Formats: sequence, C-alpha cells, structure tokens
Amino acid sequence: MVRAKDYAWAMKSNAFALRVETSAACLLCAGIWIVGCSESGPAPKPPTANTKVNPSARAPQGPAPAATSAAGTASATNPSAAPTATPRADAAAQKISSSTSDAKIIEVAGLVMPKPVTWQWQSPTVQFRALQYSVPTTTPGISDAELVISVFAAGDGGPIDMNVKRWVSQFRDEDGDEAKAKIEDRTINGIPVKLLELAGRYQGMGQAAPRPGMMQLGAIIQAPGRTVFVRLVGQLETVEGARKEFEALVNGVRASE
Repeated sequence: MVRAKDYAWAMKSNAFALRVETSAACLLCAGIWIVGCSESGPAPKPPTANTKVNPSARAPQGPAPAATSAAGTASATNPSAAPTATPRADAAAQKISSSTSDAKIIEVAGLVMPKPVTWQWQSPTVQFRALQYSVPTTTPGISDAELVISVFAAGDGGPIDMNVKRWVSQFRDEDGDEAKAKIEDRTINGIPVKLLELAGRYQGMGQAAPRPGMMQLGAIIQAPGRTVFVRLVGQLETVEGARKEFEALVNGVRASE
C-alpha cells in the first residue's frame, strides 16, 4: 500500500508539472500571435544610408596642377637645359611663315630673312620651335639637316651667354670634352647678331646618345623686344654644303615692313 505521505508528494509534483506545461503553452500561443501580427503589419524600414562625405574622397575643386615642363630650366648648373618660357608667344603676334608662304623668304617675329626655295617648311615637331625647315643634302648616304627657329620675348629666353653655353654643352670632341666653338658678333642692318659654329658629337634634347660627325651653324638675333634663335643642325657634310645659304640668310636679316 502507498503511504499517505508519498501519495501527497506525488500529487503536488503532478500539479506543478501541469502548471509548467500550461505556462509553456500560453507563451507559445503568445509568440505565434505576435509573429502573425508583425507579418500582417507594414514592412520594416531599411536602415538609413550613411550620407556622410569623406572629405578626402571629394573631387578636386579647381583646375588640375599644371604639368612640369619637360624642357627644364636653363641655369648656370644646367646650361644644357632649354629655357622654360613659351617661345612662340611673341612670334604669334607677328606674321610668321607657313607652308603656303613665299618659298624664298622666312618671316618671323617681325623679321624677314632670305632662304633657298629647296629648304622646305615643316610643321614644328617640338613645342619650343616657332619654325622648322628641312635642308636637303647633296651627299649620297647622308641625311638632310634641319633649320630651326625659336622666338622668345626679350629676357624670357635667359642671358645670351647662357644660351651659348647651352649650345656648346651639346657638342663634344673625340676626347669627350666640350667642342671648341667659333663665336663672332656682328651688327646686320642695325640688328645685333651673335654667330656660333660647332662640330663634333652632338646630343640634343631627348637624344639617348650623342651622334658623331654632326655640325651646327647658329645665330642669335637680338631684335627689338624679342630674341630669335636660328640653328642649322645636321650631319657635317649637309651643314657644310649649306653654309653659303645660311650665311646669306643671316646677312640678309632685316625688320619686316
């Protein structure tokens, strides 16, 4: 027989278990009701996007920085660098020869110079050239030379002596030393002109290595308000063959009418 004490304890345990089951069932029903209500209501709002701007990610607010000139700046420590001034600025304000101009003369920066009709106008291949001409060779197997004219407003191209040093620094003799330059000062039709002649191994701007057997005849013309640089550069045979024509060009320089 079951004792009365054990029977009473069993009845209490059953009552407690019944209360627990009832509470769990109530909680389950409440959860189902809450889910059902939430699914039938409006959809939850998506999270707000972060619109805060990172200042470092903004686009530039002004013009991009100007590119550094590849030509460099002529100085006492680097005489081979070209001047940084815009050489065609002053020439653009004057009449300048083109492919359709009179083939017997050159007009640039308020000056007129005679030239052979065989010296053909070319579109300048480098920024600082105002004019460029092909000078044909008369020697088989030798390339044509170039006549190059650059124009700077007075003072923009740097001192005359510094430009002479820059030209000289581009030529070397067979021993690797600077070539000896022949320099002469003249006054032609009231215009000061400095003449310069160089020969040897030539390394111009942008050339990877010097070229042997080269020559340059140059003239620096100090016109009113501007300086005009004229160079005939090429293989020695071609330049030497065009010497008389170059001298006629320089000796015939005059102010345009």
